[in-house]
Amino acid sequence: MIKGNKDTIELYVNNGRMKLDQNRLFDLPMDCSSIRQRVYGDMPPFSPLNRPIAFVRTIYKMYELQEALLALSYHPDNTFCFILDAKSSNKFKNSVRSMSDCFENVIVLENEYILNSGGHGQDPAHFDCLLTILNRKWDHAIILQNFDLVIKTPYQLSDLSELLNYTSIMGFEFGVTSRYNTKADWTPAGMKLFKNETGVPDKILHTKMRVRKSLNQVILSKVFVKSMFEKLNMDIIIKLFDDNDYYGVDEMFVQTLHENYLGLDGQMESNCTQNHVDILTRLTHWDFTGPNGFDKECHSKWKRHGVCVLGVEYLNQLFKSQMVTANKVLATFDFETIACMREMIKMNVTGETPDAVWLTSFPQFREMQMKTNGTYDRNTFDC
Repeated sequence: MIKGNKDTIELYVNNGRMKLDQNRLFDLPMDCSSIRQRVYGDMPPFSPLNRPIAFVRTIYKMYELQEALLALSYHPDNTFCFILDAKSSNKFKNSVRSMSDCFENVIVLENEYILNSGGHGQDPAHFDCLLTILNRKWDHAIILQNFDLVIKTPYQLSDLSELLNYTSIMGFEFGVTSRYNTKADWTPAGMKLFKNETGVPDKILHTKMRVRKSLNQVILSKVFVKSMFEKLNMDIIIKLFDDNDYYGVDEMFVQTLHENYLGLDGQMESNCTQNHVDILTRLTHWDFTGPNGFDKECHSKWKRHGVCVLGVEYLNQLFKSQMVTANKVLATFDFETIACMREMIKMNVTGETPDAVWLTSFPQFREMQMKTNGTYDRNTFDC
């Protein structure tokens, strides 16, 4: 199936996909020995990572899925931070917290957030996690949600972080005006964004910030994250974006801070306004035609919220992709996709790690390279 053999895939699908039916699952042994065995017991010995990664994930259902997704990326040098939906079942919450107790590098926030399909709660939850793990050892953080699949090995992600240096990766698009309050005061001064305004140029303080967006899934350098927490008071801007009067609110906050120059470490200085698709962070097969459910345009013939669900029909695409994550996987639709991805990571047969040449399509990466070699000129930089 990884090679895209249609006969094998058809045989598997016709005989019934592997699905996790929450009402028919046996209870998993939840002692630490059993949990550790399931997460990494069959993996080769771990080698040290030059640049550890933090995985920051909001979750709300299906413990078995979350344990399997942890197993995809687990390495003792990495950090994993989970945020629970306050509405989740007690059984789910207790299971996730029990899992966390078995690993020094797996954290579950005490705070729980009310998460919904409109994106509400995501930004405050993710940044609560980032603050919690700020003093741990990691170089880039990957922001994730419940159904995101990581499709690179820990070693590939470490190598990618080394290439990125202090660069963060996200797409560049203008914010959709129907998703935020356009009448709000979007100047840093109006939002009391800086903890200390002394020395901040008036042009930065009193210029209206351009709202930017991409996907919720972004790759953030620790240099940038640390500078945000040190220099900014983000309470007001987070509340402005996390507004219950709007829908799809979780794709603009960090993008707006990154792409409006505020003098932060690890931030783009160029204020690029051109749109740029993120071709690194998340592989997605979009289809906005028709309702959820059966969709002949999806390789898996199934869709949820405008996104084709990743059945085994997508394994060959995942195998070849240079992207870091994919969305979305549903254990209740096809758990085999996740199981096969685990085998691919175990056998080290995932897609290529992006190289520096490929990454130059990102203006923030080119800017970082130029600053490193002393050739950057803000006035002549080509976005």
